Amino acid sequence: MPICDDNEKPYVGKTFKSIEEPWKFYKDYGYASGFDVRKGSSKKGKSGQIIYRHFVCIREGIHHGVNDESSGMQSKTKKRRRKPSSRNGCKARMIVTVHNESEYIVSSFTKAHNHKLISLECRHLMKYNRNVDASHQMIMLKCAKANIGPMRAFRVFKELVGSYEDIGCTSNYFKNLSYQMNSYPDGSDAQLLLDRLITKRDLEDGFRCEYLLDDCQKVKSIFWSDGIGLQNFSIFGEGVSFDATYTMNKYNMIFAPFTRKDNHGGCVTFAVGLLSREDVSSYSWILKQFVECMGRNPTMLITDQDPALKIAVEKVMPNTRHRFCMWHIMMKVAQKLPISLRDNAELTSGLYEVAWLEFDEPADFEEKWFEVINDYGLDDHSWFSDMFSLRKYWIPAFFRDLPMSGLFRTTSMSESENSFFHKFLNHNSNLASFYIHFESAMQAQRHSYKQLCMADQTTTPHIETHAPIEQHASRIYTKKIFLEVQVEIKEAFDRCRIKSMDTGDEVHKYVVDDRSNGIFFVTHNMLEDTIICSCKKFVKIGLVCRHMFVVMRNVGLKAIPQKYIVDRWLKDAGASAISSGGTKAHNRPLFSEAFRCISIAEGNEALTASLLSELKRWADANETPTMTPATAKERMFETFYGSKLPTEITVHPLTR
Repeated sequence: MPICDDNEKPYVGKTFKSIEEPWKFYKDYGYASGFDVRKGSSKKGKSGQIIYRHFVCIREGIHHGVNDESSGMQSKTKKRRRKPSSRNGCKARMIVTVHNESEYIVSSFTKAHNHKLISLECRHLMKYNRNVDASHQMIMLKCAKANIGPMRAFRVFKELVGSYEDIGCTSNYFKNLSYQMNSYPDGSDAQLLLDRLITKRDLEDGFRCEYLLDDCQKVKSIFWSDGIGLQNFSIFGEGVSFDATYTMNKYNMIFAPFTRKDNHGGCVTFAVGLLSREDVSSYSWILKQFVECMGRNPTMLITDQDPALKIAVEKVMPNTRHRFCMWHIMMKVAQKLPISLRDNAELTSGLYEVAWLEFDEPADFEEKWFEVINDYGLDDHSWFSDMFSLRKYWIPAFFRDLPMSGLFRTTSMSESENSFFHKFLNHNSNLASFYIHFESAMQAQRHSYKQLCMADQTTTPHIETHAPIEQHASRIYTKKIFLEVQVEIKEAFDRCRIKSMDTGDEVHKYVVDDRSNGIFFVTHNMLEDTIICSCKKFVKIGLVCRHMFVVMRNVGLKAIPQKYIVDRWLKDAGASAISSGGTKAHNRPLFSEAFRCISIAEGNEALTASLLSELKRWADANETPTMTPATAKERMFETFYGSKLPTEITVHPLTR
């Protein structure tokens, strides 16, 4: 028997002015007593007015399962989830009938329930308290854009409103809303994505996109890049790392970014592709799009050891040096060795040392390779023979004369890039939401770049030697690059010495003893004002080596010569890209203003009370919803995807 205040109890003869009033009254009564309610049967008159309506306990009626013989339906072919039913035949109800044409009167009231009522500590979980509004949808929308799942979004909302009792819904609502959002563009997500890319291509300078369809008008491949990506390629695009191994969408299309190091040593993304297959045709198409978009071939392209990709690079980029990732090759060494040699640490160490040496010429590598291979009887081993035949694709000795080839010998930059994108992308995304998350990732990447630039503009690195040339380096290079140059300057002072010097009229030849790495030869052409070292570090990464610094100190240089300052490492190397990526002035978003008000009032009881009072006053004055829940939800989905669903679909996603 429900227990509540007398003024909250229904009684026969109680009147209401409209049919909505008894519904609200019975809901309030149910909450005060500890049971949820629902609308039962009703009947309308000839005029369309409701003559009577039943308001019942939510546990009214009996649920017939799909395998219950009394239901007249038996399903043995499809398994269904065994979900408990809330209905148990409760007879509690309130019946209202029309009275005096414009009023309604309680004509019948059954008070007793046949079940236990909900306790006070659990009443916040009743359906009565599930007041889902735009705030729930807005939080879900913002979290979805940041690739925050529904359960985390639910916990974020709890922290914002204060407690689970104040949320107004259960976690299932957030999960269902997330599912509905992902399912909203089913069948049209490929069209949504391409429409968005084409619109950006028409409106934004420098934005490029291309796509490829199969015979069934299903999207096979997509490529895109923006103006900042093009500018970054012109600055940092001597070589490119291309990795096509990750799938980050529900269609298992391969995510294929083109990546390189920027002047802070971090990842910079030039362009991105989505591929449906890993074959020669797909690779050739995307590489061709990249070259046409950027306007030139990169000097070097590093990839994993994919035979199809090797053929595509030779076909599309004949003037680009193709390099295999050394890590992918060297990690296979232990697996490829004969079982009897797999535990031989000396052999493994010898192979690693020979392969990774960066100061050897090709002939030196070949000599050392055969020495190790012959010592352990591996000269007839097929895998090692194959790797030796492909040595020009992965051994550092064969890239010593290629400018900037030393920036990477592995696809670790791509691995780092994929790890970064993994925070923003997920495997359940449709194509339209994938692009939304990708844009968030790119905004984060470029924001981090600006933070590093800001740090360079407002801080001064610590000087170790106080040599003028070190101070000059600290002024021109980014912090990350200066720390590398600083090590070379310190090593030149502490661990290198001129062992001998041959001075001619125009050319001075130095023999520099590097106690860390051996003997190196440095040539200083006085007439041409050039300094060349046999370690070739400047050629490989564009930074002066310690051996060249020894000679510069010997001839009294107080600054790095301009010809040995590579623009890509300078503090302002990416300035044009940054200015192009500046955000336009816009009104502060609603949440920003709300949080600003909260931060002003925080800690001040008077201001907090004033703000709360003002918010309540505004809410009470504007409480009438402008949209139905269904319309509001659809508007939310349209906001997330950036447009309404296309009326005509000519491009389809792949079949899952």
